[in-house]
Amino acid sequence: MNIKEHQLKLATSLISGLVASFWGIYGPVILCVLIAICMDVISGLVASMASGEKISSQVGWIGFWKKMALLLALAFGIFMDSFIPILLGTISLELPFTMPIGTIVGCYIVINEAISIIENINKAAPTALPKWIKKILEGAGKTIDNGGSGDGKDN
Repeated sequence: MNIKEHQLKLATSLISGLVASFWGIYGPVILCVLIAICMDVISGLVASMASGEKISSQVGWIGFWKKMALLLALAFGIFMDSFIPILLGTISLELPFTMPIGTIVGCYIVINEAISIIENINKAAPTALPKWIKKILEGAGKTIDNGGSGDGKDN
């Protein structure tokens, strides 16, 4: 192994370690959200091209800001995971459980992006995926909406 290869491996390890320590337990959630967002954008482009729709920069710009709102929601959920215990600690109050708001928000984003990806794939190739996959994801989203009650009814 030459010096450049060794330096590249060292730099990669250092960067990976820093990212892992910064993201902590949220690393997998953040990664899944980013992958889901990228897949949704790509599947949206594929659906537009396959259906003969014209790709519009204005629609793309609006979509970009919607994706930024999703990332902001995730960042807010992660912030709340840290902020709530600190705030409660200042008034000497402890909760008997942890509040995984960031993880819940991340899962909710991934589920909704997955539904959008399925819709895009179905637009491009209607028989590519079974319809029950979308129904399962919609049910999971409703369960999160209802605080885990699983009844599927809107409150």
